[in-house]
Amino acid sequence: MFRTFRGRLAMMFVAIEFGILMLAAILLYGALTHRVNQDVDDQLMQEAQWIGNRLEHAPFYAWSSEMSAFAQRFSGPAELVSINGVLLFSAGQTLIGHGGNKVSQVLKRAFGRESVAFVSTKSLLQKSNYRIIARPIRLGGEVVAVVLLGKSTSDISAIFRLLFIIGGLLGLLMMSLSAAAGYFMAKKALDPIQEITSTARAVAAGDLSRRLESKSQDKELRILVNVLNKMFADLEASFRAQRRFTADASHELRLPLTILKGEIEVALRHPRSREEYEHILRQQLETVERMQRIVNDLLTLARADAGQLDLVQEPVDLSLLLREVGQQHLILFASQHITLDMDITDGMEVIGDGAHLERVFMNLLNNAYKYAPEHSTVRLRAQVADEQWASVSISDEGPGIPPEKQPLLFDRFYRADDARCRKQGDGAGLGLSICKRIVDAHGGHIEVHSEPGHGATFIVRLPLAGPDPSHSQRLHRVLDARWDPYA
Repeated sequence: MFRTFRGRLAMMFVAIEFGILMLAAILLYGALTHRVNQDVDDQLMQEAQWIGNRLEHAPFYAWSSEMSAFAQRFSGPAELVSINGVLLFSAGQTLIGHGGNKVSQVLKRAFGRESVAFVSTKSLLQKSNYRIIARPIRLGGEVVAVVLLGKSTSDISAIFRLLFIIGGLLGLLMMSLSAAAGYFMAKKALDPIQEITSTARAVAAGDLSRRLESKSQDKELRILVNVLNKMFADLEASFRAQRRFTADASHELRLPLTILKGEIEVALRHPRSREEYEHILRQQLETVERMQRIVNDLLTLARADAGQLDLVQEPVDLSLLLREVGQQHLILFASQHITLDMDITDGMEVIGDGAHLERVFMNLLNNAYKYAPEHSTVRLRAQVADEQWASVSISDEGPGIPPEKQPLLFDRFYRADDARCRKQGDGAGLGLSICKRIVDAHGGHIEVHSEPGHGATFIVRLPLAGPDPSHSQRLHRVLDARWDPYA
């Protein structure tokens, strides 16, 4: 029992209760003893003063008769002791023999201090206890004798014993109740701990979906449960991201590795010329570069899934960034006779990571280039929406996306239709998934609107931070240096 917290808590309650009861019993006994002794002393004082005055006014030879008459009406033992220790009179139980040293000491005080003294022969709880008064008798101003009167407290001690028995039984009952209450409270308080232990063991065994369901009303336990549930959720997300990364990497890298292995095996079958080896190595280099892009994209997604995507929080001139990204695509678009139509509101600023945001719009424009037919137009629009958002849309005139496939566009490795892309095999289906996670990390959202045969429009909404005049000079330099590929 003492090895468990519940048992120790219950015993602590019992010990505290026992200490309180003992202290209360001692204080009660002291108070009642003082009160009883005071009442008995008043009675003894009254009787001792009466007989003392009688003896002090009577001749010495009449003391025996005075004491005899007094003893007949007094309900306790009475003795008269001379200054030289001779017992002159005794009625009832012998007080000197009964009280021992205590009576001797009270006699000494009465003889020496010439004042009244009191003493109890035993504890008030004992039946044989007597309360004794020693009253000096004076003749001619000198103490010549001492009257000893005693009163039994047996009737009071019986009441005391009854009270203490009742108090002891009640105390035992209270301690038992306290122990039971302490054990119950400890058990109730530790139930969430047992649930935490059980859930932690299940999580450690591999069941990462387990969560704590404690309905405790205690604020501290609620906070602990919430923190642990968040930790379990983060742990599950981390393991899921790790498993997904491993599965994604093995899924996507299997094909290029197979191709690379096949090309090397073919190259080694018979000697080749220098030009043939260079051609094969260039093909292998392209395969390796594609694998490197896939691995980098997977690492970015894994960090985003784990909530560890590193973002620099700084003001970004979104208008300027969009114009720069658009200009970087002018030559690429011109090679396929695609027109890039840009309509960008000046002065839009967001808080975030400029490099990651640039990656988002580079991916979206690359997608538009892949799916836009020759002699078509790609439109890049950016304007303020609802006075709080920067709304950026990129539209193409490609074949469009079926409605049932649009919700899956932002899943990794998903491509609506490989046949839609003019460049077969280009891309691993990770770009839009990366875009969504970067936009989500900036507090925005991305969506797609498309109808089959009417192209597709991707819309990115980011929270505005307000314009920054420090970027105006850079913006004007870009606008002045604009290059027309068809000039």
